[in-house]
Amino acid sequence: MSIITNKNGDIMLSFERIDESDLPLFQPLTHALIVARYGSDYLLAWNLYRKCWEIAGGKIDPGETPRQCAVRELFEETAQIAENVRFCGLMKYQLQPDSRIEYGALFACEIREMKPFTTTHEIAEIVLWDQQAGIGYINEIDAKCLELI
Repeated sequence: MSIITNKNGDIMLSFERIDESDLPLFQPLTHALIVARYGSDYLLAWNLYRKCWEIAGGKIDPGETPRQCAVRELFEETAQIAENVRFCGLMKYQLQPDSRIEYGALFACEIREMKPFTTTHEIAEIVLWDQQAGIGYINEIDAKCLELI
């Protein structure tokens, strides 16, 4: 049974609160996401390719831990520095177009000081979102991650 499906047909199949040291048991562990908060607001980024608001995250590079990936992706995508990073759990996905199964690690962090943001090839802008204001399309899976932390 799925937790949520996004408009591209990608499915979050499950979310498990496991110990971070058990992450290597789940393969392929391909990516890490990080929910960042500044005060009571969430940091979201507008992805130019997917045309939606997302939380930061991406592919785990060779030799990189999921935690290192999450922190790096937050900085690369938003120019923000993660503090008080904590592991939240393991996500299992069925991704399209080939229905492949992948695992991802979900982290959360705080941002103490907002740094200047410059548009990148992937991210057009960032926003601090209070979950009240309408900001447009937020990837359904990323919105679920906000609930899960």
